[in-house]
Amino acid sequence: MEESLSIVKTLVRGVLTGVNAYIKPGGVHRLVPVKILDEVVCNITSSIDFLVEAVEAGVRVRKGELVATSVDYAKLFTGPLKESFRNCSGVHPEYLIPLSVFGFTIGLSDVESILEESNKFKKALETINGVNKWSDIKQLIEVFRVVGRNDMYEHLQATGYTQITLLRSGVTFNEVFRVLSSKWRGFTLVDSKEGVVFHYLKQLVDLHKEYKSLENALIALYMDLIKQHIPQSLQDKVREAQNCKYMATPECAKIMYELDVLFRKNKLNFEWASEITALIASLASFEGLK
Repeated sequence: MEESLSIVKTLVRGVLTGVNAYIKPGGVHRLVPVKILDEVVCNITSSIDFLVEAVEAGVRVRKGELVATSVDYAKLFTGPLKESFRNCSGVHPEYLIPLSVFGFTIGLSDVESILEESNKFKKALETINGVNKWSDIKQLIEVFRVVGRNDMYEHLQATGYTQITLLRSGVTFNEVFRVLSSKWRGFTLVDSKEGVVFHYLKQLVDLHKEYKSLENALIALYMDLIKQHIPQSLQDKVREAQNCKYMATPECAKIMYELDVLFRKNKLNFEWASEITALIASLASFEGLK
């Protein structure tokens, strides 16, 4: 239990660094008084006990004390959502579910480095993603409505994933996560078939060597993610920020603040990139980046 709590503390420290990292133009950061920032922070801190349970479940499967198919995945995923619903003003499964998957996967794989032992991590990720217990998947989908995320339920409904006949036919968690990832990009990181989690984590590790701190590296990753989605009229300002190394000095931070104002005036929203950045930060923290 003590080791599992230590793992969760590391993941939580990283994801909170990613959520709060500033300035992320057009995205979530601590200098913008947006409701989602408080909600996500509340969600994460409210779910620590459930994240520890996720790690512990992975450990028990690894040790042979529990069969992977016997894990209570419904509780694993819905527990943090229900707890956040009780304590916070909004629930964000796009953060909580990937964190739960990461916790279980680390517990099961027993890796010390996700990048250096990527095969072990991927195999463990495939274990949880390959589960097709229709009752657990049904409970997860239904709880979206309970916690006020009708948008997620309706998105799955539109693609047929609320139909019992489909769920009984062998739909896996990976398929559900993939459908959700088309709108909430945080779910792309737990898609074991795509493996983008390793790409982004390697990219962040490389950026950390250049920017010397996790927060600064996260800003650089965030800017790389949104670069191709920025209108041509604002590209000169983006290049100016890049040449200044984003948050390297107060003068650079001023340029980033100006970019943030411009993005919001132009209704440019890159919340999806904030999801990826924060979740990758949790794994980067596990890798030892500070």
